[in-house]
Amino acid sequence: MNDGVYIKKLNIGKVELENNLILAPLAGVTDYPFRLICKALGAGLTVSEMVHVTALTHKSKHIPTLTMRGANERPYSIQLFGNKAEHFANSVRFIIRNAMSEIIDINMGCPAKQVVSSGSGSYLMKEPELARSIIKACVDASAEFGAAALPVTVKIRLGWDLNSINAVDYVKMAEDCGAAMVTVHARTYSMRFSGTPLYHYVAECKNAVKIPIVANGDINLFDSVKKVIDICGADGVMIGRAAMGRIWIFNDILRQAAGKRMLDFSIADVIKLMKLHGRLVAAFYRDINGVESFRKQLLWYTKGWYDSAKLRDRLKTVSCADEIDSILDQYIARVGNFALPAHKTFNVYDRL
Repeated sequence: MNDGVYIKKLNIGKVELENNLILAPLAGVTDYPFRLICKALGAGLTVSEMVHVTALTHKSKHIPTLTMRGANERPYSIQLFGNKAEHFANSVRFIIRNAMSEIIDINMGCPAKQVVSSGSGSYLMKEPELARSIIKACVDASAEFGAAALPVTVKIRLGWDLNSINAVDYVKMAEDCGAAMVTVHARTYSMRFSGTPLYHYVAECKNAVKIPIVANGDINLFDSVKKVIDICGADGVMIGRAAMGRIWIFNDILRQAAGKRMLDFSIADVIKLMKLHGRLVAAFYRDINGVESFRKQLLWYTKGWYDSAKLRDRLKTVSCADEIDSILDQYIARVGNFALPAHKTFNVYDRL
């Protein structure tokens, strides 16, 4: 199902990606600072946090924070969620008029309770007619801009549960409506983020359409990229949770694909990156709320570090970038530099 070349350029409509490694949209994680680092370290495409179409239509004060991108963050995709086709269409028009991105993505895969209970995200896997109307509304709204139209993509799951797998129907629907790509998370809504991803269903999706299909779910290092693409023939992969605490994962995959060693990061190297990340967060949000939201990422970075209980307790309460720097400097002065703990590649695919 694969030509032996795993990392390659990927065309999404008229947009060409330098490689087919895509950063997944993660609410509360893939903000402007996070995406800047991922892009600098090799991500072929970055995607915003989810943006509610009603908030975008009514120009909520939070929209600039969610959608801002860096000067070099191109191509860039904004992911929309909601349940009203007309609001999706108006959001697409707003994005194109203001040149906010090169791609627009529709979320039909988020399993978060507050999203699903509002009739959005994964709930749309139970409502094919509504889903169709949303995709068509977005594609038609984009087409109004002629040469300036942007490709519309869709992110789905396999279905609502194992008794209602309908991903093939949805990718066909997306293609029929004019979508330029579909990302398929190889789990159902009911599986959330647990259980072995069922990539043979993604293979069925790939075989059913001509547009690119991107695989998502437990993608981490290069071995898993190869195994997933071998199983389902996907045109690319989307990486989400594996980048949390290992934000340089895209660089690792690209280096492995080129036959090179992964970056030999020591704790001192990671601390430099954490400090940079903290400074970007503090500069972007300019208030304590940004640093407070960054605390969880500090804990992801330091998971498994030697004698780090006290360090992690202190990082849970930091309030500014200077405090982050000071705590990290004190830690390395106390324990010294050492190699980063090994991050094992998941082997769940060996059971497929």
